[in-house]
Amino acid sequence: MSQKHDVWGWMLAVDFFFAGMGGGMLVIVGLLDLFVGEGRTSLLGNLLAPVFIGMGSALLILELGRPFQALRVFVNPKAILTAGAWFMSFAITFGLVYASFGFDMFFWSKWVLARQILAVLCLVTGLVVATYPGILLGRHKGRPFWHGPGIMILFLLSSLVTGAAAHSLCGFFYPPSTLSDVLGNLPKLTAGLLAVQLLLWFGYIWVKKSGGTTAEAIATQRWIKGDISSSFQFGFLLFGTLVPLVLSLFSSQGAQAAGAALVLLGGVLMRMLVVRGGEDRTWLPGEQKYRSRLPKGDEVFLKAWNK
Repeated sequence: MSQKHDVWGWMLAVDFFFAGMGGGMLVIVGLLDLFVGEGRTSLLGNLLAPVFIGMGSALLILELGRPFQALRVFVNPKAILTAGAWFMSFAITFGLVYASFGFDMFFWSKWVLARQILAVLCLVTGLVVATYPGILLGRHKGRPFWHGPGIMILFLLSSLVTGAAAHSLCGFFYPPSTLSDVLGNLPKLTAGLLAVQLLLWFGYIWVKKSGGTTAEAIATQRWIKGDISSSFQFGFLLFGTLVPLVLSLFSSQGAQAAGAALVLLGGVLMRMLVVRGGEDRTWLPGEQKYRSRLPKGDEVFLKAWNK
């Protein structure tokens, strides 16, 4: 990447979106299967959950660069990227195997105990994948808006919200075995999660602004009345959270579908804004001076060297 890892691009945000949504979908599948019963979610949603995680993984590989050396990320046990890569791989595998139980052509489709074991594995790995982006960002001590456990909770909640919305949309296109669940309970679940998300974001902004460090307060100012405030307040909080919350409470399938679509758009926007929020960072003593002296690529001695 040309920016020396100071900032990240849109692919990282979209990776967080797809991987988090897929993980949230697996969590919902596992919970419903274990505590409610099978057939509560659409087979289409069960299949798309691991596919979404795979799409997120592909985007992450492209964003990190050197895609043909991507397997190296699996061999460093001390790196958090390695743990994330393994859990994403497990989640994709378990999700695909679980979805296969929905096809009668497979002889194991009636094995109840095996399906429930897969539901547990989907629940655990999906929970890790849904939380992983927040863990990854929250460990950056030099990024004041990200640092801390709060961003992890926000990402987990957003993954569950987008996961529920995605299951709802899949249910409208390809109904599950128990039709009433997707048309009734999932939109209500989405509305409840959206209400919690709205409150937690207000709390997160307030804590960062008033109870954090000076660097955190400065970074948060961008979200209140800075360059990303309009996108955050109107794009995410209003049209990505509040409006779909209201639409999810309507009995009309069209309103519920529109609300679910807005949830997904809000999830993408939130991640893009959070990635942009990481542009504010604290610097080590002398780091800015050192970076200002690095070659930019058009110096005379570099041009001569390349001839």
